[in-house]
Amino acid sequence: MIDLSIIVDGARRIWDMIPQYLRDWSKSEVLKFIRENIPDFFNFCKGKISSLWARITNKKAKEAVDTATSNFLSLNDQIPLDVKKDLFEQITGSQYNPNANITTQGLTEIIRTDEEKKAAAMQMAYLVAVLGQINQKQEAMVKEYVSALKITEELRREIKNELFEAEKEFVRFAEELRRLDEEFKSTSFETAMAKKAADDIIDLI
Repeated sequence: MIDLSIIVDGARRIWDMIPQYLRDWSKSEVLKFIRENIPDFFNFCKGKISSLWARITNKKAKEAVDTATSNFLSLNDQIPLDVKKDLFEQITGSQYNPNANITTQGLTEIIRTDEEKKAAAMQMAYLVAVLGQINQKQEAMVKEYVSALKITEELRREIKNELFEAEKEFVRFAEELRRLDEEFKSTSFETAMAKKAADDIIDLI
C-alpha cells in the first residue's frame, strides 16, 4: 500500500519554501499572483496529469477521480468557491464538480489497471502539493482514497519517482516565488520612500 506520507509530507516540504504572505489561499490575490507570475508551474502539473490520462480509455475512471478530487478540494473551508473552481480546473484540466454522495470506496470497482491507479494517485498528489497544507478532513479523505486504489509496491515506486521529479519542479517554483518576493519588497520600499518624499514636499508648501 502506498505510504500517505509520500504525498502529504513532500507537499509540506515544498510549502515551507513559499513566502509566508503567499500561503493564504483564502485570498484570491494569491492565486491570481501565482497564475500571472508562474504559469509554467500550473502548466507542469496540468501537462503531467494530461499525459497520464491520455493513455487511458476508461472514461469512467477519469470521471470518478475528478469527482473524488473535487470532493477533496471542497473540504477546504479556507478557500473561496471561485478560487477552488479556478484552482481545480487550472491544475486538472477538468470541471470542478464535487458530489458528496459519491465516496472514495467506490473507486475500487472503477479503477483497476496500474495506469489508472497511477493517474488517480498523481492527480491527488499534485492537488495536495499545490495546496501545501490540508486539514484533518482532507487528510482522512486522502487515506481513504489511497486505500481504495489498492496500489502495489511496484506502482508505489513509480509514483514516488514521479513525485521526485515534481518536487524538483516545485523547488524551482518556490525559488522563483522567493525572487519575486524580494522584488515585491524592494518595490514596496521604493514606493514608500517616494510617498514619504512627496508628503515631505507637500508639508513644505
